[in-house]
Amino acid sequence: MDAEQYRRHARRYLARARQMTSPENRAIMIDLAMRWMRLAERAMATGPVQQQQQQQVQPKNDNKKDDE
Repeated sequence: MDAEQYRRHARRYLARARQMTSPENRAIMIDLAMRWMRLAERAMATGPVQQQQQQQVQPKNDNKKDDE
């Protein structure tokens, strides 16, 4: 995910927090929103992560026996 996606999640939790009548539930939603914002900040600090498919390099077989 990128930083904007994390922020989008945070906004959703803040919107849910506004709908809560229970102070405990509101606090939980706000806490979750804050966690998403921290993830967004971390994503901004590290920059975009490039997902690269790694290929495993097979070693050459130098142990072949020479015909005598």
